[in-house]
Amino acid sequence: MTEKKRTSYGNVSHALDILLFFRVHEECTLAEMAEGLKVRKSYLLKLLDDLKEKGFIVQEPSTGMYRLGLSCLELGNAFEKRLDIRKVTRPYLIELSANTNELVHLGVMDSNVVVLLDRFMEQESGLRLQFHLSLTSPPYSTALGKVLMAYSDQKMVENYLATANFESYSPHTTIDPDEIRSQLELIRQNGYFISFETFESGVSCIAAPVFASNGKIAAAVSICAPTLRIKEKEVQLRESLLETTSEISRNLGFKLINS
Repeated sequence: MTEKKRTSYGNVSHALDILLFFRVHEECTLAEMAEGLKVRKSYLLKLLDDLKEKGFIVQEPSTGMYRLGLSCLELGNAFEKRLDIRKVTRPYLIELSANTNELVHLGVMDSNVVVLLDRFMEQESGLRLQFHLSLTSPPYSTALGKVLMAYSDQKMVENYLATANFESYSPHTTIDPDEIRSQLELIRQNGYFISFETFESGVSCIAAPVFASNGKIAAAVSICAPTLRIKEKEVQLRESLLETTSEISRNLGFKLINS
């Protein structure tokens, strides 16, 4: 092994420190980086040359400023492609169900329908729904679906509202597109939504979004329970749900403002 290779491998930790430095800096000079990392400029230049060679760092010729290169984006995209949201969310959903003693769902939007990816239910919940894993349902009919709609591409949502064949699943199902639009705006303001018996009589749900690293909605989580329990425990359920969805979002790389 050559001396150059031994030095390169021995300085992997410092090279990673350089990449992590750009989590909070869009671009910077050599001097700024040296001061921030507390390393010598001459040493830093050697590391930067290696990172530039592999495409992780680029240097603007006109200004001399450094910034992250295309290889960083390629690694991030590869990570996201391999990320199974069910594996990430499962421990949080199990804990949420255990803490609330209620049925918990994870769902996504696919071609204007809601698809349930996962569910957990404590035996003590006493709730027996006719739901099956991978059940599809129209998004306007549930809290889970409306949360997904609220944060989805609004052009797509408007097209859906203009063309959907709205059907009542219970006396409380909202089928007026204008009323649905108002509910979606309310969701974006509050960050969650409660639906009372809109899909199944006697059962109500509270749902909140999960965001990916790109800031877009990745999924939604809901807690379903008999309407009386939802009303009695609304504050506790809302706080538990929002804490869970925030933790999942952070694990997916989403950065909350001021967090």
